[in-house]
Amino acid sequence: MDLLLHADDIHASYDHRRILKGIGLSVKRGEILGLIGTNGAGKTTLMGVLAGSHKHDAGLMTLAGEKYGPDSIEEAQACGVGLIPQNFRIDPQLTIASAIFRGTFQAGRPHHELREQASKLIREIGVSLDPDAKVGTLIRAEQALVEVLRMVAEEAQLVIMDEVAASLPDHDVAVLHQVLRMLVRQGRAIIYITHRLDEVRSIAHRIAILREGRVHKILEASHTDVDELAFLLLQQELEECARPTDPAPGDEALRVVNLSVEERVRDVTFNVAKGEIFGLAGTHRSGVYELIEALAGVRPSTSGNILMHGQPVQIRGVQDASRLKIGYLPDAVDNGEASGSIVNGLRRSTGAGRANLQEEIAQLRGVAEVVRQMRISTTNIHGDVTTLSGGDRQKVQLAKWMGADCDVLILSHPSRGIDIGAKESVYKMLSGLSRTGVAIILLSSDLSELISWCHRVGVMRDGELVTIEANANTNEDVLVHHMLGAKFESGGGDARRLRS
Repeated sequence: MDLLLHADDIHASYDHRRILKGIGLSVKRGEILGLIGTNGAGKTTLMGVLAGSHKHDAGLMTLAGEKYGPDSIEEAQACGVGLIPQNFRIDPQLTIASAIFRGTFQAGRPHHELREQASKLIREIGVSLDPDAKVGTLIRAEQALVEVLRMVAEEAQLVIMDEVAASLPDHDVAVLHQVLRMLVRQGRAIIYITHRLDEVRSIAHRIAILREGRVHKILEASHTDVDELAFLLLQQELEECARPTDPAPGDEALRVVNLSVEERVRDVTFNVAKGEIFGLAGTHRSGVYELIEALAGVRPSTSGNILMHGQPVQIRGVQDASRLKIGYLPDAVDNGEASGSIVNGLRRSTGAGRANLQEEIAQLRGVAEVVRQMRISTTNIHGDVTTLSGGDRQKVQLAKWMGADCDVLILSHPSRGIDIGAKESVYKMLSGLSRTGVAIILLSSDLSELISWCHRVGVMRDGELVTIEANANTNEDVLVHHMLGAKFESGGGDARRLRS
């Protein structure tokens, strides 16, 4: 394979802090280079340097043998380098055809010409998309495919994908992987960032481990395994966490009876006990998002009953949910940009006006301990949240809710964008929280996470709760079978794929 990109001794800073400390790596044509690292290791900064959104301080880059150092995203695009960021956003009013060609030299052409060209690209890639459909009607996985098609339309030779599949279920990830393999067969190169270690082994040819702003090691994907990658990332063995196979011991905290949300959720009934971690799984169109939003007061239910501690309650809005001590952390991808200091994001309110000196010191110690436990990469807890990596910002939001005084806590993809070491800490904190009697509802597309963390898992499909599986009696293949109504095959440490 021909060398496409070479980076040597790259240094870069952010907010007066040195992030990259002599990065060296190369990518060949027809190769997928996996890039893994803990939150704050410098992955996003490195991708910004390569894609033209961040200037490096020192070092040399070449692209196709020519000196490369873009001053802007547009210049990088003109050179054939494209970036799909972690929290990419597309105007929901755009048609798929317009979205594919936005920002390219073809963007100003009449729509019927764009539609014809988009149809050709869609056929070549082999996915099922209507070029006239609005982006706002697509699920996240389909939007990710639109972004990949945009890279093809830009004629990008190097495609950088930063945690694009973080909240996608396994069957959608499999489709995305199929498209990426097609792109590299055309001679393109891909840098693929993910925190899912089994996924990176499945898709990448080589895997670069980034640690504290340096490339620690580059391995052949076929010659390593998840345990070795985790050890290289964390410099320690992961602790084995026992699955919570016994039922939660507490009394009932929440009961939902025949709950419906328009046509999207129909007659859903389940209960969650105090101290239980109750998992929910389902595709984006299963109704699972509408279900948790109804419980959190984000959207109204249209029929059915909700009981808290055995008493009927009305949840007409987020204020009602808050009054009932129901907390809700939505998907990071839907959150607005967090702001304010790290310490204010993590400190617990005393609820009694201004804290005295002893309380202030205790709070700061508590914040410092959360930063340590969750491996938040910062040298200043009084710094702004915006100086943190995307994964570390997610940890701040998660820790804030876990520290809130809730009877029921609803978490949607809480580990999205969080590295494997921090996931272990999150699980310990959730387990500790459940032992205090808090009922936790956990929505996740990571089925191994649901199996590892939850007492029971409910599966939504086509607006209905089709099953509730006790942890001791289920596995990932069973859950996917209920999610899709179809068999799904898993094999070893590789990402699971639909049977053809």
